[in-house]
Amino acid sequence: MEGSSDSSYSSSAKKMSLSELETLQQEHEEKIQKIQQLKTQIESLKIHLEKKRKEVSKEKMESFKSLSAKYNNLREEYNALVAQKLKK
Repeated sequence: MEGSSDSSYSSSAKKMSLSELETLQQEHEEKIQKIQQLKTQIESLKIHLEKKRKEVSKEKMESFKSLSAKYNNLREEYNALVAQKLKK
């Protein structure tokens, strides 16, 4: 009798271990999926930020070019006025 109760206990423990193992494996797979989703989100965000940074750089460059052109025009006007004043 003792032998049968030991084997019954042993198979019961195996079933319990098996269900625990399945549960752990399922949790592991869920965590792997979550990690993959987060990696995808991170990569997407990196791409978005890089595009944004480039847009800001282009805007700054355009502003710089515009201000440089205005400065050059004003400098030319100033030099022309100074030249006129010196001729008088």
